[in-house]
Formats: sequence, C-alpha cells, structure tokens
Amino acid sequence: MASPTEEPPLPDEILEDIFLRLDEAADLARASAACTSFRRLVCARPFLRRFRSLHPPPILGCLETEDLASEDPLFHPVDPPNRSAAASAALAQAADFTFSFTNHCKWWHVRDVRDSRVLLAKRYFASQCFEYLLVCDPLHRRYATVPAIPADLRPDSSSPRRGLRPCAVEFEPFLDAVSEKDEEEEDLPFRVICNCNVRYESKWIALVFSSVTGKWQAATTFEYKYRSLFGRYYARNCFYWTHSDRNSMLMLDPCEMKFSVIAVPPSIHRDGDRAIVDVGENKIGLVTYGSEKLSLELFSTTMRNNSVNIEEWQHDKTIPLELFSTTMPDYDQSICGAASGCLVMRCIEKDWYKIPKDPESHFFVVDLKTLLVERLYRFVGSHRSVFPYASFPPPLSPPSMKRYELFSFYFAVLYRWYAVP
Repeated sequence: MASPTEEPPLPDEILEDIFLRLDEAADLARASAACTSFRRLVCARPFLRRFRSLHPPPILGCLETEDLASEDPLFHPVDPPNRSAAASAALAQAADFTFSFTNHCKWWHVRDVRDSRVLLAKRYFASQCFEYLLVCDPLHRRYATVPAIPADLRPDSSSPRRGLRPCAVEFEPFLDAVSEKDEEEEDLPFRVICNCNVRYESKWIALVFSSVTGKWQAATTFEYKYRSLFGRYYARNCFYWTHSDRNSMLMLDPCEMKFSVIAVPPSIHRDGDRAIVDVGENKIGLVTYGSEKLSLELFSTTMRNNSVNIEEWQHDKTIPLELFSTTMPDYDQSICGAASGCLVMRCIEKDWYKIPKDPESHFFVVDLKTLLVERLYRFVGSHRSVFPYASFPPPLSPPSMKRYELFSFYFAVLYRWYAVP
C-alpha cells in the first residue's frame, strides 16, 4: 500500500498572516513552542514589530520603590485570575528585578519604565540632580550607565528668591520611546530625557542623552508659568504632563524636542486625576473622573503635524465603576499609571495615613477599548510611584539593549574610586 504523500509546508508569509490574527500574545507564545520553524518565524524582529503594531503588550506587573529605606525596587506580578497571570509569573521567574546583575550598590529608585527598559537613579528627591543613571533590561540582564549632567548644562539650583532654594530646580529623568528606526538598528540605541523645572524662572529645560554619542546635550527651553505638574504620560509619539486643577497640559514632542501647551475640555472636573492614553486612529484620549468618582469619562481629539489639534475634544464614552463603589466602599481610588491603552488604578483604605498599620491596596487595570476591569494584585505596605511594566511573555521579548556591561563595570569602578566621600 502506498504511503500517503506529505503536505508541503505553508510559506512563511501565510504563517505570518495566521499568527498575526491571534488574539493574544500568550497564544502566539504557545504557537512558537510547537516547533522550531514556528519559533524562528515568531521570534524574528520584523514579525514582532508587526505583531506589536496590532496587539499592544499586556501589563505584566508594576514596579515601584516602596520607601526611602528599601534597598531594592519591588516588582509586583499579576495575580490570578487575571488573563496575564501566567505570562507575569513567567516574567517574574525569568527576569531579575533586584537588578543584581548591574554590579552596583543598592538603594536604587525606579524613575521610569518603557519598552521593557527600566531607568534607575540613586537619588530619589527631584530637587537633587542624579549622580548617574542606569538603563536596564531586567529580562536579559543587560544595562548601561548614563553619566551625570555636565555642570555647564545643568541649571543653577540656587534660587535668587527667598524660600525657593530647597527645591529651586526639579530634575525629572525619563526614557524616550523606541522608534521604528531604533528597532531596526543592531546596536539597539536608547535616549534618556531630563526635564529641568527651573521654578524661580517658570522655565523648563529639556536635556537629552544619547547612547550613540554617549553625551548629554541641551535640546530646548520653554517658559511655562505653572511650577508643579503631576502625571507624565506617553501617547502618539509625544509626552504629556497633566494638572489636576488646570485647563491645559504640557506636551513634549521628542522627535523635534519642542514643547507645546494643549487645552483640555472645559467641561471636565477641575479637581481629580487625569491621564493621557493612545486610543488609536491618530487620536489621543484624556481620561478623568465623572461625578463623585462613580465613572471614568474618556475624551479624545485628533492630532496632526507634530500633535497640533485639528479637532475639538469629543466625549467618547463613560466607563462605570460600580465594581469599586459596591465591593470596596471603604477604599479611595486613584489613577496611578497608563500603558498599552489601559489604565492602572489603585484602591487604598480610606484615611490610610491615620491607620497605625500598613495600609492595604488593591490594583486594577481598566481596558479602555473593551471596558473590562481586572484585578492586578493586592499589596500591604506604604507606596510611592507605581510604574506599569507592559511587555510580551519572555519567549517573545528579544533584548532591548546591547551588552554594555564591560563599559558599565569600569565606569562603576572609576566612579567609586574617584567619588568624593
């Protein structure tokens, strides 16, 4: 009896189209484990770029610095029954979120998380310029050292006005987003931006460090009368800083290094959290609370030509929050981050600062597209800033940095040797 003829393998182009139609990254990870040819195709950078453009990476946990006495940052994985719990557990097992691979001393504080990279600084207070920074890939245990800002670029922290000296200049370092051009580079370059808020001059100075040149350079200066800003968000290739009680927000286009002021809808509540998100179709979304925090209100506007408004803000949808008001009436809620088209919200015990014991907090993720609200994790203890960590499961996360360890090791040795006690 003749043996049945084998079916010819499908071309890579057809397999790619099939894999791109998978709903979630977890399904893609399971497909890559089926055979070597699938894994070769799925783990290729061009395919992963296409998949990421269609499917934003899920939030697999949050990073934070617990308090000033903690030695290491804390990583909180996602708890079941969240859909990302399995991928989060795989990430927590594979990555090193204590950053022991950096060969540096402890007492690091998280300053930013973006594109699977983590920005660490030794100094926590915004009024103190950092000594140096670390850009880390905790999954692949790679890192690079960013030197201190040169004195000739750094704004003078001494204020001519009485009473402003302790916080005359606020330094805010953060990671620039990875562009499509950067992803095609073999060296995997990165940039760090530092916003310097010169409070006594109502001026903002943006400085940029590039891993290609290895140097800081002045980028732009902008006069802005509001001294204090709140949350920083990234959407549609730009960074946004929101106010809780102002009718405008500050925007930075990192491609042109240009600041702008954008008006917000006049109908939103003046007091309360605000967040900026990417809602697709060349639009940015503004999320704020509705009346008595019983809902979230999503507004959107179309952006064009370096984020200049071409349309008025439109009210898109109302997201009810009955889950919090009915099941957690003794908790206060707040927006503490955004990533991949989702909000991260914290529910903490009311009057927690009056409680002698450590307060209990519950973290949730709100998908602004599907309106699905899922629990992330529960934590007991004091809190600082929370940074959502959005990434694909470990098999689908290639290195986000090249190996800088040798350079970084010698930098650390020289710094410790020559540092002033």
